[in-house]
Amino acid sequence: MLVTADICSETGLLTVNDALTVALAAVRRVSGTEELSIVHSAGRISASDVAASMPLPPFDQSAVDGYGIRHDDLATITMRSFRQAGTTFAGANQTDCPDKGEVVRLLTGAPIPPGVDAVVMEEKARIVEANIAFDHAAESGLNIRRRGEDVEAGSTIVETGTVIDARHAAILAASGVSKIKVRRRIDVGVLSTGGELVAVGQPLALHQIHDSNGPMLAALLEAPALRVTSLGRCRDDRGRLTRRLTQIARSYDLLVCSGGVSGSDADHIVASVRGAGGACTKLSLALKPGKPLAVGVIGRMAVLALPGNPFASLVGALLFARPMLQSLAGSYRGPHHSTPALTKEKVAHRSGRLEFVPVRVAALDDRGVPLLEKLGRGGSARLWPLIVADGLASIPAEVGDLPAKAAIEYFPFETAFRL
Repeated sequence: MLVTADICSETGLLTVNDALTVALAAVRRVSGTEELSIVHSAGRISASDVAASMPLPPFDQSAVDGYGIRHDDLATITMRSFRQAGTTFAGANQTDCPDKGEVVRLLTGAPIPPGVDAVVMEEKARIVEANIAFDHAAESGLNIRRRGEDVEAGSTIVETGTVIDARHAAILAASGVSKIKVRRRIDVGVLSTGGELVAVGQPLALHQIHDSNGPMLAALLEAPALRVTSLGRCRDDRGRLTRRLTQIARSYDLLVCSGGVSGSDADHIVASVRGAGGACTKLSLALKPGKPLAVGVIGRMAVLALPGNPFASLVGALLFARPMLQSLAGSYRGPHHSTPALTKEKVAHRSGRLEFVPVRVAALDDRGVPLLEKLGRGGSARLWPLIVADGLASIPAEVGDLPAKAAIEYFPFETAFRL
């Protein structure tokens, strides 16, 4: 249920956090799951906790190539040489057990024989007349991986709402789990509005432009846990847009559209969502770029309407579409974390709105902290500064110009674009 209570009726501009509260109120976690092989589960969202069916490691094993020493020989390890009783390899179905005064050679991963209480690396052993000698003492438990020391049987190894990656595949496989239950893919539609827009590859008439937001947003949202559909363009016509939204709402969990939210005579998103039987709220944010935003619902489909200018649309998608999708998938863990950074030089900023600017890493200081250089002259319709940037930096609404070496939040593109 979309909640627009008092938060949207207050005077002034909404903060990003307040607007995010409204956006998250429009979505509900999707139902429906499927079972996948762990090999094909990367990027999907786990639908339930997974417990280890066995301890890891499943038995005491050698952590190195070396020599296993009995507990009752540890006190005299440097005073004598030892006869080698045999060699045990990883995967052996039986072990060579040393008697007192003997050692056994153990390869990495080999099971620890009964009575052995330490393994000395072979690099720290000497061969003396066919016997094995040691120059240094060894403590109990040295170089032994104990049964269950990594994971206890029955403990949770993957939590509900986890975005599966190679690490999870490894621990699942080690635990003998070959399949995992994941949430069904979230169906996302991407729609551009505006009579001036023409599909990429089609000829332009006078005063027309190619639709860049549609491809940008579709590419941004592409992820294994999502099924993203490009829905093309719709002209600035309230009746046509209302009919289109009514049709779209039958098939999607989230509609991300751009344009039609600034409040001009040609902007019909809010009215069209309501005309399609839904609820919609227009928000004015203390954000630059991206002051106008609309959030709505039509049946089970949530609607996020972003500004038409490309940079503003991108910022809005990162701030709101990603958390909405994570909430739908049951994987939302809070706002995306930034990377600490410093300004390379003075950055001009007018207080009053949180501002995102494209930046590149000009250098690293002596602690390895990135020194950021702002790119471009600003403007929410400019694309080239984004192409040459390494990421975005945010300047808080309450501050003015930032001096050189001022602390600033940095969102690298290589991590900011991940679901």
